[in-house]
Amino acid sequence: MHPDALLLTEWLPVCNGSEIAPESARAFVVGEERLVVWRDVERHLQVWRDYCPHRGAQLSPGTVNAGELVCPYHGWRYEASGQCTHIPSNPSLVPTKRACARTYKAQEKYGVIWVCLGEPAYSLDVFPEYDIAGTRHINLAPQRIQSSGPRVVENFLDMAHFPFVHTGILGELAHTEVPGYEVIESPDGLEARQCRFWQPAGMPGQAGALIEYLYRVKRPLIATLTKVASGGQGALHIMIVVSPVSRTESRVWLVAVHEDDTIHTDQELHDFNMEILVQDTPIVESQDPKFLPLDMTAELHQRCDRMSVAYRRWLSALEFGYGTSIGASAA
Repeated sequence: MHPDALLLTEWLPVCNGSEIAPESARAFVVGEERLVVWRDVERHLQVWRDYCPHRGAQLSPGTVNAGELVCPYHGWRYEASGQCTHIPSNPSLVPTKRACARTYKAQEKYGVIWVCLGEPAYSLDVFPEYDIAGTRHINLAPQRIQSSGPRVVENFLDMAHFPFVHTGILGELAHTEVPGYEVIESPDGLEARQCRFWQPAGMPGQAGALIEYLYRVKRPLIATLTKVASGGQGALHIMIVVSPVSRTESRVWLVAVHEDDTIHTDQELHDFNMEILVQDTPIVESQDPKFLPLDMTAELHQRCDRMSVAYRRWLSALEFGYGTSIGASAA
């Protein structure tokens, strides 16, 4: 199997849904594929290859007119199916079926637009906490990180860096020990249970408390956590959303679900989560190699790396190559 084959079966995030306004088109790169994202006259989501088959120009600088995407180079018009409907230089000509943009399966869920570059292998039911009644939903703006998607996910699963990278928020130097925890592997993926860590401000507006974490990895580039403070404050649920630009570059953001928070504004909740993401960025970018090594002897491991080691072994068993040493060795 080609090392990138599994990537074609994954639902990959493109952007937040709020980024795509009516009658506008936006360009993105996902898995080295240039994409154009827009909404048709009925506001249905369209994610296509950003390519006009006439002369190869990008469609994204074009306009959306009466529910059709208009190429900026020669004005060819494409309806929602991808079929060209009008060629201005030959207005009486009925465009051939070959005059068609390449379309991809796409959906909007959790406030995020997702694309599958091939045939999806699973349903996108990876974050049920999003549907908890009465919760607040905060989607961060995507941040560009010069590293692979699996490196980003592994950092998300790591507690030992809290006192050093997130000092004063998720950890402090007086509390560096990571207590033992349990890792469970099932057909649904990986789960780390009974993860506990003392945090000085681990929840918005919260004083120092022991926080319990539940980590889940359901897909190679999608992970979630639930954190609950000992003081009874409502839980915080987070999904990390990793959009691979290439094997060694990613766009990353978080979707946060806050329970029972009626005190903080949306901007305050956004800024709390964004500060942590921004602190992680230079550390992850400093890791060498940028791809994630799946050879267990390539890097050293410690007891608290149990979830990270399980993640590497799980990716290896899946033969997931994009952004890992499997793909790097095949390149």
